[in-house]
Amino acid sequence: MTARYDWTINQGETSELLVKRANASGAFDGTTAYVANFRMQAKDKYGGTTVLNVSGSSVFTSPHDNTGSNSSDEDNATVKVVLSSTDTAAIAAGKYVYDIENFDGSTPPIVTRILEGSLIVTPEVTT
Repeated sequence: MTARYDWTINQGETSELLVKRANASGAFDGTTAYVANFRMQAKDKYGGTTVLNVSGSSVFTSPHDNTGSNSSDEDNATVKVVLSSTDTAAIAAGKYVYDIENFDGSTPPIVTRILEGSLIVTPEVTT
């Protein structure tokens, strides 16, 4: 069962979310390099218009490797999703649905939804 989290963000503000993740088998194999790929989409409704599309990846070859603004932390088994102020300013205030998926590099990829919920965007006054 996919975890659920209703994420409230402020329009025009940088927002970060840390999400527990695992590879396709459900665990991190610390003996080999692992690429943590993720993608997130938010839509006005299920099957509707996309209002946000974010993706990222990190390669882990040793402990404490956490690079990039959209990255993963091996020790905490998390994906860090960063929405820039430009990203959030481009979304009209309102309530949306979103999910975040972890996927591997195989063809076709093995995809695991790791989080889903509502994305609530509160309006910005200062622009």
